[in-house]
Amino acid sequence: MNFIQMGKAFAAGLAGAFLFTVIGAPMPWLLGPLFAVLLIQLFTPISLKWHTRFRNVGLVIAGYVIGFAFTLEAIQGMKQYFLPMLVVNIAFFLLFIVISYLMASRTKVDYGTALTCCVPGGLSQIITFAEEQKGIDLTAVTFYHVLRVLMIVAIVPFMVASGGSPHVEEPVESHYSFYLIVLLVICYGSGSLFKKFHVPTAHLLGPVFLIMCLNLVNVEVPVLPSSLLHVAQIFIGIYIGLLLRKENIKLTPRLIFYSFFSGALLIAFAFGLSFVLQSQYGLSFSTSFLSLVPGGLDQMGIIAASVHADVTVVTAFQLFRILFLSVFIVPLVKVVIRRRQKAAEAL
Repeated sequence: MNFIQMGKAFAAGLAGAFLFTVIGAPMPWLLGPLFAVLLIQLFTPISLKWHTRFRNVGLVIAGYVIGFAFTLEAIQGMKQYFLPMLVVNIAFFLLFIVISYLMASRTKVDYGTALTCCVPGGLSQIITFAEEQKGIDLTAVTFYHVLRVLMIVAIVPFMVASGGSPHVEEPVESHYSFYLIVLLVICYGSGSLFKKFHVPTAHLLGPVFLIMCLNLVNVEVPVLPSSLLHVAQIFIGIYIGLLLRKENIKLTPRLIFYSFFSGALLIAFAFGLSFVLQSQYGLSFSTSFLSLVPGGLDQMGIIAASVHADVTVVTAFQLFRILFLSVFIVPLVKVVIRRRQKAAEAL
């Protein structure tokens, strides 16, 4: 663990957060660190590092906030969203097929790589999947999915901030206590346990389910101080900003263009669908949009918590997307890749 490089990353993140706070940008504690370290990494010789443990601490804090919102009443209200969850994921699947075909036909990448690039979500899952497949251009897949995450995290907060969402009450402020610290430590342990069982975004979902269960059995759970949520945003913002490296952008201009184009198309598609969800179910724009954007559960969860959207709805939609992705889309991509490889070997 290089403490000097990590110290530089943290200092850059703090400076970015301060600058974005001064200029009044939305979600300054997340976007400030993200843009600061991203620009330093891409355009200066300064070397920055960030250990995943700090990212995990940020996820634990976000998971605590999300789990806190899962009351019995909130869970009972989730039943009405099953049909739109299914319809939305089918719609994104059809768009995924179209984008993949377009990308394969317009660039020099093979169809298997195009399919893997265009899967709507699942950064860590898809990159791990690509590493295990023969013939997949891992650099292209990594660039595409990192770019998608960066575009979503960088653009979505501005769209939510200007989306005209109805005012929501600020949460009751809380104070630090020994009980809160103990709960957070236990939450980190639950995330580590989920990790051993290979649960996606384990350090987020572990605390979510732990705090949710405590809520359901009427165990007192203190409200999280807003300063801790700021810490989580800084830790996660730095981590996301360092995902895109100089070596990942050494691709053909056409492939880079279609990576931006497809990412923008996914965001625009979610934006349009969000108005349908908003009108049919009376949700705020921020809740409906964050529910549909194909970002990571961790990113959408912390954005939802930060803008005071309905995190239970956002989390439910994003969890369903992960399930749909893992059970249906990834196995389908694997079958297509294997068939094409066998066909190529037979020639």
